[in-house]
Order: sequence, then structure tokens, then C-alpha cells
Amino acid sequence: MNNVIIEEITRIEGHLNFTIELGEHIRAKAEAMEGIRLLEDILVKKYYWDIPDITSRMCGVCQAIHRLTSIQALEDAFNIELPYELGIARELVAIAGHVQSHILHLHFFVLPDLHYKRSIIDLIPSHKELVMKAIRIKRVMDEIVKLYGGRVVHPITPVVGGFTELPSKDISSQYLDKLKKVYKDAVEITEAILNISWPDFKRETAYLSLKGKGIPLLNGTLHANGLSFIAKDYEKYIKAVIEEYSTARHYLLNNREYFVGALARLNNNYNELSENAAELMEKYGYKFPSANTFHNNVAQALEIIHYIDRAIEILKELSSTDVKKTMVKYNVTEGYGVSATEAPRGLLIHAYKVDNNGRIVMARIITPTAQNYKNMERDVEAYVELMVNNNGIVKRDIEMLIRAYDPCVSCSARFITI
Repeated sequence: MNNVIIEEITRIEGHLNFTIELGEHIRAKAEAMEGIRLLEDILVKKYYWDIPDITSRMCGVCQAIHRLTSIQALEDAFNIELPYELGIARELVAIAGHVQSHILHLHFFVLPDLHYKRSIIDLIPSHKELVMKAIRIKRVMDEIVKLYGGRVVHPITPVVGGFTELPSKDISSQYLDKLKKVYKDAVEITEAILNISWPDFKRETAYLSLKGKGIPLLNGTLHANGLSFIAKDYEKYIKAVIEEYSTARHYLLNNREYFVGALARLNNNYNELSENAAELMEKYGYKFPSANTFHNNVAQALEIIHYIDRAIEILKELSSTDVKKTMVKYNVTEGYGVSATEAPRGLLIHAYKVDNNGRIVMARIITPTAQNYKNMERDVEAYVELMVNNNGIVKRDIEMLIRAYDPCVSCSARFITI
């Protein structure tokens, strides 16, 4: 039996091939095909204040959360604690980046599959209103990132110690009204995903995410199938695996594959969904925990409502009073800091050692997609085995499974020796 090779999988971020070796035992290989990227090595000997600007360039989609995660890791190294109002302003930037990324994935990358179209452009003649609603919500989220982050792509105002500036309460009030006006659109685009009949594919695995009140994005304990640990202990449990066929590291959790992403977040925090999101989950008959990888799309859709609800709460608070103090004082000292956050695609870890002069001595960044590769491979093997036993292998269906992970291959690529 010939091998199945899927080259340059479309409608994902970056360049990924999949080779599936058929035989008595099916073996799948997730082959990240990005070129050499310096990333952590380029951070060494840089001053700490440069790190957020550089790390946000790892990705054009998840740039906001990379900036916030690097800042939080450095603040951990310097023992900086932010006041409440600066914390929720940071959370708002993360939420806006989160929701716009989910919309991009679900409605630009996934939805064409579900209607047997090649792209979102081909979907417009039959679903123009749905596409326009998704674009309207994405635009509002982009504007919120710009408002609180300084610009839409690669925010600049969140810095170590707080923000360089924040908008007035009147501006926050204006965006509260804008978000409320598109809320009905948000529900409708979410229902368009929830109303889909997804493939019945289930495979048990470990689901790793932050766990805490309100499905946390910026802080929390790491949790997976009964295992619980703090961010600074990540090296005890998460280990890199080097594969010669990939320019990206792969990772194992306690020597086994694991899943990170919206599905992991809801599997671990489903009781924390907002009331509106929980009602939609019940209306369409979804239950979590779920072992169906395709339900990562469902989890992302529910998160759109959940996090818009949270954004409305935050904007109400920021509309009530001006934030007078946007920065806290701190001392630069030698230290080691770690931050574990939730990027749209899953758990993101930044870790830095800093010397007394504020220069980076060591940098480690573990991205969601790199953590998902091993689980992706096991999923594809199990899915292909089902296909072989039924109607034969369909490449399109394999691509849909891979696309359900919402992979960001560019963020995951590494490998250079200096």
C-alpha cells in the first residue's frame, strides 16, 4: 500500500506537510516546513525592554498574546504585581486578539470546508450576510486591540510595568456600545458553527490548559487529566522531542502526547462558561469534556460568546473611571520569570533569565502548535485507520482534522546552532 502525502496544507498559518506511512502499523508525521528561525537565540543579550517587541513578531495572528506573555514573564522575574485595573486592561487586549483569531479560523479557514468551497471568496455568493457579520465583529475586535494596545498588529502600549498609555473612560464607553451593537451578529456566526454535524471521531488523550475562574487567558494553574502544576514547574512535565523530519520541536507531557487549545480549555473549565455561551452549548446539544478533536471548532465558537461577554464586563468597569496610573515602579534585578497563558491555539509559555543589567541570559518559548504535533500525529493515525476499515482514505477529511487544531506552524519552527 502506498504512503499518503499531503503537501502544503491550505487554510492554516504557515507551511505544514503530512506523511502517512501505511502498513501493518500506520504512522503519521507532522512535517513543519518553515525555514530556520532564530527566535529564542536572538533574544539572548538583548535588554529586557526589547523582548516584547521582538517576540510579538513571531506571529501576525497571535502577536498580542506573545507580547503579553513575554511581558508577564519579565514581570515575574522582577517580582512586579499590577493593580486590578491594569490587569483587566491587559485581559481585554488578550480577549480581543483571541476572538479575532477564532473568527479568522472558523469563518475564513473552516467554514469553506463545511460547504465544499475552496475559500471564503467562493462562499460569499451563498453566505454573504454570514461572512459580513464575521468581518464586522473582527473589525470591532481589531479596533479594541488598537485602542488598548496602540495598534492593530504588533501592539506597542503594553510594556513591563503596565501600559505607556490607556484610553479615557469615554472612549471605553464608546467601544462598549460598539460591542453591544454587534452582539447579535456574534451569536449568529457562532450558531452557524454549532449547527454543523461534525464527524464522529473520538480519541482519548490528555488535555492541558490553564484552569481557574472564568476560563483564564493570562493566569492560572496548569491542569491536565488530574495533573496540576504551576507555570514555573513546566520543565518537570513538558519535554521537547526533536524529529529529523520537522523544523519544529514536538513536545510530550509526562512522556505522552497531549492536546492544547479551545477544546482543552473547555474540557477543563466548561463549568466557567458565561451564561449566554452555556445556553448555546445546551441548545445545540454539546457536552464537555469531549474527546472529539473536531469539537475544537465548537469550543472556539463558544469562546467567541464567552469572551465577548467578558469583554463587555471589562469595558463597563473601564467606562466608569479613568485609569490614573498606567505604570508601576519596579527595580531591574537578576531573576528568572515564567508566564503561561492561553493563546487562541492553546497554552503558550515564555521563560527568561535576566542579569542585573536587564539583559536576557536565557530564553525559552513553547508555542501551542509545537505542543500539538504529537497529538495531531496520533489523531491522524487513528482517523486513517478508521478510513481504511470503511470507505478508503479521503485527503480532504484528513486536512479537515488537521485544520481543526488551528495550527500556527510559523510560531512553532526553530532549529539553528550558533
